[in-house]
Amino acid sequence: MFNQLTPSEVVTAIGATLRGAARGEGQASDFGRDQLMSAYSATRHLAVELAAYEPELRNFTASVSDQIRAAEVPGLERELASLSDRIGRSRDPSEIGEALCELFELLRRAPSPQTRALRTSIHVQLRLLADREVDLLADALS
Repeated sequence: MFNQLTPSEVVTAIGATLRGAARGEGQASDFGRDQLMSAYSATRHLAVELAAYEPELRNFTASVSDQIRAAEVPGLERELASLSDRIGRSRDPSEIGEALCELFELLRRAPSPQTRALRTSIHVQLRLLADREVDLLADALS
């Protein structure tokens, strides 16, 4: 779950939309109806994330942490070990994202075949995580 909003923020936004609709007088405008449909869609997506995404995130962080730790990049061993630990320990998508940004910055500052290979490997893992999120959402919609 690498969404920018926390579940609490999503629920708050949905609640504000619903409150606005309930307080409105007369028939809802096209915009108002669209907002309600967006709120409904958000609830479906949030439900999937809450029910099914934690194992996906754990698998991702374990895999990425292992790849970072196994990388042999002379001169970056300590920094990579620290980032591997942070990513492997965290369950907070924001913290994981921050650590990944630091990793990519570190790898860009030290170009080598090893750092390029690690960047590519982590990009593949991110793509697989995004694909899995789409799969989970699509399964819930069917």
